[in-house]
Amino acid sequence: MNDTSHHNANDPSPGLRARIGTFFFAEETPFGLALVRIVICVACLLVTMPRWIHSRELYSSDGAPTPLALNYGYPDLLPIPSAGLAVALMTILTFCCATACIGWCTRTSLAISAVLYTYLNLLDSISTMTKYSVITSHVLFLLAFSHCGAVWSIDAWLRRRRLGLPSPCSLANHPKFAAWPRRLIQILIGVVYFGASVTKMHTPAYFSGDQLWHWMITNVNNANPIGEWLTLYPAYLVVFAYLCVIWEILFLFLSWRGWGRVCMLAMGIGFHIMTTLTLGLYLFPITCVSTYFAFVNSEDVSVVAARLRRWKRRHGETWLPYFTAITGLPRAITGWTTRMLRPAGLRWIPASSLGVFGVLLTVVSLGAVEIEYRLDIYGERGPHGPLALKEIDPEVAQQMFAGSKRLREYDKLLAFDIGSSMFGGMITGVRDTFRYGESILAQCTLSPPHEDMWLECNLHDANNILIDRVGQIVVRSQLRGNFLYRACDALEPGTYYLVLRTGTQELTRRKIEILSSDEPRCRLNAN
Repeated sequence: MNDTSHHNANDPSPGLRARIGTFFFAEETPFGLALVRIVICVACLLVTMPRWIHSRELYSSDGAPTPLALNYGYPDLLPIPSAGLAVALMTILTFCCATACIGWCTRTSLAISAVLYTYLNLLDSISTMTKYSVITSHVLFLLAFSHCGAVWSIDAWLRRRRLGLPSPCSLANHPKFAAWPRRLIQILIGVVYFGASVTKMHTPAYFSGDQLWHWMITNVNNANPIGEWLTLYPAYLVVFAYLCVIWEILFLFLSWRGWGRVCMLAMGIGFHIMTTLTLGLYLFPITCVSTYFAFVNSEDVSVVAARLRRWKRRHGETWLPYFTAITGLPRAITGWTTRMLRPAGLRWIPASSLGVFGVLLTVVSLGAVEIEYRLDIYGERGPHGPLALKEIDPEVAQQMFAGSKRLREYDKLLAFDIGSSMFGGMITGVRDTFRYGESILAQCTLSPPHEDMWLECNLHDANNILIDRVGQIVVRSQLRGNFLYRACDALEPGTYYLVLRTGTQELTRRKIEILSSDEPRCRLNAN
C-alpha cells in the first residue's frame, strides 16, 4: 500500500472531502504504528527505570514534588500520592511500558502508560517534565486508540493461536485498519517542528549562533566534546541554525511521500544525531525519531522484507539460531508466565491473557513497593533512627550569606577572535597573519548577563608601545563588540598585538603578523 491516496479510475479528480477521507480512513496494516510502539516504549523505559528508585522523593508526599499546577495557583489540582503508592504507580508505568513494547495486552498497557506517564510528569515539573515527555504523552495517547498491537506482538501471536490461524505467509495477509492514528502522529511531529521554527524566528540569539554556542561550551545536558570543538568555528553554527529552521518549516509540508519524505526524514535523523553529539541530548532524539516510523507504509515493509528474505537465503545457516530465538520469543514468554502464575495450587488464576496480565501487574507492583521499602535509600528506618542532618562547613555557610559578589571583568569575557571576514555576525577565517591592504577584524564575545561596558581594542607594537586606540560601548543587550583595523602602509611589516581592555584593566591580547604584499604567507608567527 502506498501513502498516496487511491481513488477510482473513473473519477480521476475526487473532491477534497473524499481525498481527506481517504487520507485518514484508508485501511492499511499498522506496521509503522507497531514500530512507533516499540521504540517509544523503549524511550519511556529509559526514563522510568533510572527514576524508579527516586519515586519517593520525586512524586510522593514524603519527598519534594513540584506540581506544574502550583505555578498557576492550583496547588491541589492533582492529588499527591503517598510514598508507597508513588512507588507502585512508577512500577506499574514501567511494567506497562515493557508489556506495550513486546505487544502484550497492548491497548491496556498503552492506556495505563499514557495516563500514569502524564500524571507523574505533572507532579515533577522540574526534572521529569521536558519537551520529549510532552511528545511522548501525546504519542502514547494516540497509540492507545490504534491497533498497533495487531502485528509484531504477543497479542497477534496469541490471537492466531486462539483462533487456530496459521502465521501470515505474506504481508498482505495481515489485518488492516483505518490509518487515522498514524496520520495524527505524523501531523503531531510536523506541528511540533513547525512550532519550534516559529519560536526560533522570535529568538535573535538563535540566528546569530549565540544560543547554540553557549549550549555547546557547557555540559548543561550531558558531555558533548564534539560541540565544544565545533565552537571553534562559530560561522558554521549560523549556517546550521538557518538550515534547521528551513527544515523545520518544510517538514510539515514535504514529508508525506516521494523524495520529499526521504529528504525530510534523512535530514531529521541527521539533525537529531547532531543534537546528541553537539548538545548532549539523548532521550529527545530517540523520542522524535520514534515518531518517524509513523511514515513507514506497507510498501516500505515489503521492500525491506524482500531484502531480508534474500539475505536469509544467502546467510540463513549462520544466523538460523538467532531467527529461531526471535520467532520463538512470544511462545517462551507466554509459557513462562503460565508456569509462574498457574502452578498446581493456584487454579483460581484466570486463564485469559488479560487476567494473567492483571495478576502479574499486581504481584510486580506489590513486590516493588516491598523492595523499595527494604532498600531504605534515604535511611529513614536505620538502627539509630532517621539520618541526622550534617552541619555545613562554616566557610561554606559564610560564603552563602556573604551576598552576591561583583564579577571580575575577565569573567565576563568569553572569546576574543581575530579574522578578516564575517558571516552572520561571526568571524570567519580566523587567522593571525595579514598582508598590506587587508582588513583586520577583532571580535570580543561576552558572557551574559553583563552590564553596559566600555571596551577598547588597542594596537601595540612588538615592544608593547601603544600605536592606536579604538573603543566602543557594548550595551547589556549585546553579546559582541567588533573592531576594525586595516593593514595599511603606515604599519611596517612585523609583529603586533591587539589588546582588549575595559577601563584601565587588560583582559587579553592576541599576536598578529603583518606581511608586506610580496612576502610569502608562510612567515606565520615568525617570532
